[in-house]
Amino acid sequence: MAINFLNTVDLNNNQLNNAAIQNLATDPIVGVLGQLIFNTTANLLKVCTTASSTGPTVNAVYSEIGSGVTGVTTTDGTYINLTPIALTTGEVTVTADISALDGTAVAATRFLSKDNTWDIPAFPAQSDTTYNLTSAPTGTAIRLSGSDSTNDDVTFSGTTGQTAITRIDASELRVALTDDVTIVDDLSVGGVIEQTGAGENLFSGNLNLQTAGLKNVATGVSSTDGVNLGQVELLVAGVGVFKGAYDATSDPGSPKLSGASNIALDQGDYFVVSVAGTLLGQTLEPGDFIFVDAAIAASSTPTAADYTFIIADANIAGADSSDGATKKGVAGFDSENFTVSSNGWVQLKPQSNPYATSVDLTSGVDAGGETTFTVDITALFGTGALAANCRAEVVTATGRQTVYPDITGNGVGSLDFKFVPVVADSVYEALITIV
Repeated sequence: MAINFLNTVDLNNNQLNNAAIQNLATDPIVGVLGQLIFNTTANLLKVCTTASSTGPTVNAVYSEIGSGVTGVTTTDGTYINLTPIALTTGEVTVTADISALDGTAVAATRFLSKDNTWDIPAFPAQSDTTYNLTSAPTGTAIRLSGSDSTNDDVTFSGTTGQTAITRIDASELRVALTDDVTIVDDLSVGGVIEQTGAGENLFSGNLNLQTAGLKNVATGVSSTDGVNLGQVELLVAGVGVFKGAYDATSDPGSPKLSGASNIALDQGDYFVVSVAGTLLGQTLEPGDFIFVDAAIAASSTPTAADYTFIIADANIAGADSSDGATKKGVAGFDSENFTVSSNGWVQLKPQSNPYATSVDLTSGVDAGGETTFTVDITALFGTGALAANCRAEVVTATGRQTVYPDITGNGVGSLDFKFVPVVADSVYEALITIV
């Protein structure tokens, strides 16, 4: 189903991208001036040049846009002959041939020369020079001694920061690494890398050990230093950890946290209550936390002051007519808008929107080929409502398809819905919302 625009669409000089003209196998019998179609039978783009709204009594006329190429005329050039050379209409095939004269060159090797003839290229007499490899008199070079009595020296040089070339004698050039080697790209080492000298190794990227261990790490001294396992163990020594569930059925509970046979605990150790009861006079429920304030030795008869009790449980909230009457727990809810079950299940009651309504478009006024329906906003939403603060959508009364007329505020608290061409009453409805 197509989207219906029931008024003129103004693109404000913007482009219409990726659009296709309506495809039809035959020309429509109705149409308005300027209406475009693409006739898929004739493969022609057409425009309505004679409008009609009464077909088949009087059919609209659609004419082809543009007449296309009607004929072709060619002219021979200096090097190209074209056929046909006279004016030809209909489907035209143009053939091109090289127009050079047939010279005396061998057909297999000839080429088209500047004078429009076929020629054979003239090659100069070949002259080769041979070289013997000898030692250059000085430097890191070797000498190429030519048969033409010329000498050419080839110098070898190392890459700065990587290799060095040294002349040992007349028959030996030695290639070696520099004292400080700079490797521009990656370095892969099959064996072991060993540093014999002192000093820091500088890395500009991450050091990936690929699951290998990092051994003999020094103790870190600054905030940005790495640390070793011993240092970490020393730092976390005495820091408490989660010790599991605590059954508070009967003081001292399980495990024993009070009395003369209590277990040893570190500062920060904590339990989560799994079974309700009491400990050292503190009532506990499932979900409560017990934290150790300081290290407790085994069999030391700790007191309530040695623990911190966090009461995490709370009563289930209930709904009522006012905030003061609401049963407080995790939350309280307005009974007018929410329901809360006995186990705390909260649900929102069905809500209505007092700032939205549907209006049947009736009492339309026809003028100039369009119909205007006016809707009084204050009659819908009260005297304080403003048309400027409304948004509206128009749908068909049957099928509820969204359509697009011109919708404007008229400045007096009303909205005007304008349709082109004219439409009857009650065909469309306006869905209006106060923003």
